[in-house]
Amino acid sequence: MIGKEPVWPFDMDLSTLDTCSITNILNDIESHLPRIQSAGGMNELLRVKRLFERELMSARRLH
Repeated sequence: MIGKEPVWPFDMDLSTLDTCSITNILNDIESHLPRIQSAGGMNELLRVKRLFERELMSARRLH
């Protein structure tokens, strides 16, 4: 299973978040990216960013 992302250490139901909340989270992530110094930390933050981006673009959020 090389190359496969490890299982998330937490279970989240993002369906309860509104679009504005997800956008705010993504903006916060963007503002923290320049401060991350380790490659591992950067990879984890980018994984979280992708999770929220997928949720934001999901069909059930498009109105």
